[in-house]
Amino acid sequence: MLRTRVITALVMLAVLYAATAWLPPFAFALFISAVLLVAVHEWSGLMGLTQNLHKALYLVVFAVLMAGLSQPLGLRPAAVALDREGVLVVCGLGVLFWLFAFTLLKAYPDNRDRWTGVGKTAVIGFLTLLPTWCALIQLKYLEPRGYLVLALVGLVSIVDIGAFFVGRRFGKSKLAPKLSPQKSWAGFWGGMASCLLLSLVLLYPMHQWVQPLDVSTAVALVVMGLVVAVFSVVGDLFESMLKRSQGLKDSGRSLPGHGGVLDRIDSLTAAAPVFVFFLMILVDDLAWQ
Repeated sequence: MLRTRVITALVMLAVLYAATAWLPPFAFALFISAVLLVAVHEWSGLMGLTQNLHKALYLVVFAVLMAGLSQPLGLRPAAVALDREGVLVVCGLGVLFWLFAFTLLKAYPDNRDRWTGVGKTAVIGFLTLLPTWCALIQLKYLEPRGYLVLALVGLVSIVDIGAFFVGRRFGKSKLAPKLSPQKSWAGFWGGMASCLLLSLVLLYPMHQWVQPLDVSTAVALVVMGLVVAVFSVVGDLFESMLKRSQGLKDSGRSLPGHGGVLDRIDSLTAAAPVFVFFLMILVDDLAWQ
């Protein structure tokens, strides 16, 4: 099992790096769209859909929404940048949803009747995955060499890694026992500390692209990294809540040893729109080199 998990992780890392570093922005957008559609298929299981026809219909609706958003976002083969206002609207909706999701987590399980049901979870799927799709593509267009995409993935990953090791050693007080019994407050703070260290390290390469990167902007970017880390935990817990509502351990079986795509990107679904929304606001008046 461990061998399978490690091999799958290495393959995922290789594919992610190749797609992020080597593909041009529009080809990367197609790659992300394909990955997100796999996640959408898994989401239909979290909705409680069991018939393949119903799952296919949800997938088609999501694909149509992606195609429909491509026009106002300016996503086309010849584009060199996406429409700023369009991206801010889509990612802003994602930020608002994740702020609302935090209240759902706090009230779980007493509030299950308020958000469960096929219709409600279908809408939640749109609000969760469409901003993620938009955000990841925008990061590639902002920095075509892929640095920003990899930086975001690194921040989210280091939160998980720090939380795992610190929580394993010192974790006693549980963070959310009704949602994820293995998560602890010690692990949470370990993840935040790890994210802080990586954010400081990432400031150096950021200096090569954002000019001028003064002290106030650098501090704001580090704080933004910590905010993104908090939201990544919210995204993780939110998927755990959905899986518990359906009695599922994993969202799917597409990644041997890791479950489904959603199990790997749950933190990213919350972190990506928050990262892009605040990054665009912070550096809007600065020059991307």
